[in-house]
Amino acid sequence: MKICVTGGSGGAGGAVVEDLIARGVDVINIDLRKPGHGICPHIEADLLDYGAVRQAVEGADMIAHFAGNPQPDFNFADGAERFENNTLSCFNVFNAAADAGIKKIVWASSETVYGFPFENNVPLSVPCRESDGIRPQNAYAISKAASEFIAAEMHKLYGISFIGLRLSNVLYPVRDHHASYFLIPSYWNDPLSRKFNLWSYVDCRDVAKATWLALNAEIDGAEVFNIAARDTLMRIENEALLEMAFGEPVPQDFAFPRASFLDISKAERLLGFAPEHGWSDVIEV
Repeated sequence: MKICVTGGSGGAGGAVVEDLIARGVDVINIDLRKPGHGICPHIEADLLDYGAVRQAVEGADMIAHFAGNPQPDFNFADGAERFENNTLSCFNVFNAAADAGIKKIVWASSETVYGFPFENNVPLSVPCRESDGIRPQNAYAISKAASEFIAAEMHKLYGISFIGLRLSNVLYPVRDHHASYFLIPSYWNDPLSRKFNLWSYVDCRDVAKATWLALNAEIDGAEVFNIAARDTLMRIENEALLEMAFGEPVPQDFAFPRASFLDISKAERLLGFAPEHGWSDVIEV
């Protein structure tokens, strides 16, 4: 089995590459950037160039699409560039897969489609579930929502199985990373600094695990799944966080007082996903 991973030189994509290699999978990394590892072949390709994408995916059995610009929007120009990058690259990968006869794509969507960063809106209820509908609030989130629409329509056209992973904020259990677990204690004195994604997160290793499960899941359609840790990255309970952040009651139905604001029961049920890692395994409370 050959799997192409786009964005395999990045954080989450790199974790997926390493996990697949460890499982004995034949992996091709498609990325404009050279990887920091040499564990699999690398194809330098601009995903905005359809011809380059089509050539790069030739011979693949499946695709894990993790390439994209994950940075937040700072202004309208940034948003326009980000939307073009994320949406066109996603279309090109999906389109090339259809042309190449590839029947399975797992790809990185985002928690942001639910209405993050909640600057001018309030969650209708928490935890967020896939059945809640979406309310994207910025260019990045709109690009992910558009890509989910593209996946659904391309499934109808070509019969490809699409599994979108609505990833929470991906964190890494190492010190020398901009999204390190070791930064978490610095958030505790200012809980509102993490309001933007409702204090949720997911370990990069669990992202890789979810990707493997999705690649092997027998799902015929275009489905999306929340992928998150079981808990928040805060020490205080969710009810206090909600009151502090929104100042008004938000309907809540949490399994326990510090449970993630992203409900993962659908991924548990249909993918067999169970997160194995959390910040408290690394950081002493």
